[in-house]
Amino acid sequence: MPISILNYPVHLQEGLKLNRECVKSQGSQNEDRKVFHRDSLEVSKLNREIITDKIKHTVMQSATSFRDMRAGILKEVREEKGQYGYSDVVNACGLSYARLYSEIELRHGNEQYYKTDGTPLTKEEEIEWLDMQYGQEVEWQTSRARIAEQGQAFQGNIPETPTKEIEKLEDAFYQARDAYMKLYHESKQDEKPLALQNFVFGKSRMYEMLDRLGNLQERVK
Repeated sequence: MPISILNYPVHLQEGLKLNRECVKSQGSQNEDRKVFHRDSLEVSKLNREIITDKIKHTVMQSATSFRDMRAGILKEVREEKGQYGYSDVVNACGLSYARLYSEIELRHGNEQYYKTDGTPLTKEEEIEWLDMQYGQEVEWQTSRARIAEQGQAFQGNIPETPTKEIEKLEDAFYQARDAYMKLYHESKQDEKPLALQNFVFGKSRMYEMLDRLGNLQERVK
């Protein structure tokens, strides 16, 4: 004998009595299971969206980011001029800092970003990381120039050791950073893209000596 309770069809065999409370309870449990399953799917979907969004907003700070940016700029200079000198290197470093700084500002405009461990990443932490990258680049460039200088002086390829010029090279890098940051703020107001300039930081004699060291080093290799 077919009957219907809570919209669920129930078939009873002949002579079998119906326990209405039991059937009602089973129907209620089925409804609860449907609601639970639906809620579980919604929570699962929400969790996936949260995880996907967090991955998109995770910043991987690479130790080569600054050098890759600087190398790309110098590659363009070499393709245009056929070669580049120390003045171009200093300018490229200043421009690299300003471009990476602009990316950080844009990233932290209205959204939250995270470190690879899932903890929040602040704009201040990114700028601190950029300053560290720049400091390491300056140290590497000045060390490279000093090694070339000592090597060429030892071999007698240069008449004097340009110690003072190399000491001033570090100052030139930080002057470049400040100049390109000023240019960045001006460009942002005028809505113009940042581009490499022909700035000269320090005396031209310093660059002449450093370029000569670089050329000698290439020839010796």
